[in-house]
Amino acid sequence: MSVAHSLLQYKDSNGKVYEGDLYVPRTTGMRKLPGVVIYPAFRGITEFEKEKAKALAQEGYIALAADPFGKGIRPTDKMECLGMVRPLVSERVKGLKPVIIAAVNAIKTVQGIDVQKIGAIGFCFGGTCVLDLARYNIGLKAVVSYHGTLKAIPDIPLDKIVGTAIQAHHGDADTHIPKEQVDEFHVEMRARNADFVFASHAFAEHGFTEPDADSFGLPGVKYNEKAAKRSWSATLSLFKEVF
Repeated sequence: MSVAHSLLQYKDSNGKVYEGDLYVPRTTGMRKLPGVVIYPAFRGITEFEKEKAKALAQEGYIALAADPFGKGIRPTDKMECLGMVRPLVSERVKGLKPVIIAAVNAIKTVQGIDVQKIGAIGFCFGGTCVLDLARYNIGLKAVVSYHGTLKAIPDIPLDKIVGTAIQAHHGDADTHIPKEQVDEFHVEMRARNADFVFASHAFAEHGFTEPDADSFGLPGVKYNEKAAKRSWSATLSLFKEVF
């Protein structure tokens, strides 16, 4: 399927401006299309996130690679990227919540989208983002986290998660996400009566979806082709089910 690419500017509730990469199927049909927001890993939008957005558009979804840092802010240095992510994850309600909800609101403005059929996927830092969206009960049909942090949001009630199907893909050899965090995630999801699937991929380390992961120079971060392909296949299957 042919796909059109453009940049989409949007603002969060604090007025900060962001610029995401939008991919839309070229179709002459009148049917409204489901939408998927892609939340990036710690580097922000890279070619990896753009490729995933394009791949989703080729499946018939309107796809937006979300901008976590702001328009024109595209850090490339590893330490600079981590420095920008840390304040967001340390203030997940006050700092991160407006950023991630802004992208969902933005995709709903795209012509031809079915606003009742929105999902989200996220990698690493982005995995945290999409799990938080599920926790906030903003009406997403499905969210998929890949090697994301699984920690609950501090100091908020464990409300039921209603109407959002959750997939969490985890590397069984991920030293960045300890077993205690995995166990606590299961306890939280059960307490929230969530519709969730947790997949632990054998021998996969942190960052297993990213083909460039081995070049990051970070201990315990490594690409795993089998886990990457299986988790993506499961994602497409889930979206076909819920949409």
